Amino acid sequence: MHTVLVLIHAVSGTTGLLLALPILLAPKRRGRHTLLGRVYAVAAVGLSLSALGLFALDPARLWGLAILGVLTLGWLLGGLWFARRRPRGLGGRGWRVWHLNLMGSTVIAFVTGFAVQMTDGNLVAWLAPTAIGSVLIARRTARELARAPRRIAVGAAG
Repeated sequence: MHTVLVLIHAVSGTTGLLLALPILLAPKRRGRHTLLGRVYAVAAVGLSLSALGLFALDPARLWGLAILGVLTLGWLLGGLWFARRRPRGLGGRGWRVWHLNLMGSTVIAFVTGFAVQMTDGNLVAWLAPTAIGSVLIARRTARELARAPRRIAVGAAG
């Protein structure tokens, strides 16, 4: 069972890491972005569930993996919900801000997991992806808000 979970985890993690940049760079409309996004979502589910399975086999050592798995799954589900529902109470394109922040957080989780694995759990590997990724997400959010109607930028719900 352990070998199967590790294989699923490795394939899912590699797939997500390879797809993250093309998805981020793709035009945000139906087509390449949504097609690659669906594959990425399957990879994120595989990664999260295999993380929880691995945690169940060795909870004392893999508690960090479980936390990352639960957070990733939550961010993914939230990001997908906003993309599918596009709630109007957030203003015209406010859903995009939530979607990009939540999905960007999943990318940070993928990179964090990879960095931690490559550095054998170094503290910098746990912290640097979040520090760098948060700045990049904030910059992209600011650009999105600048393009959105004024009421989103000031936080009014409409």
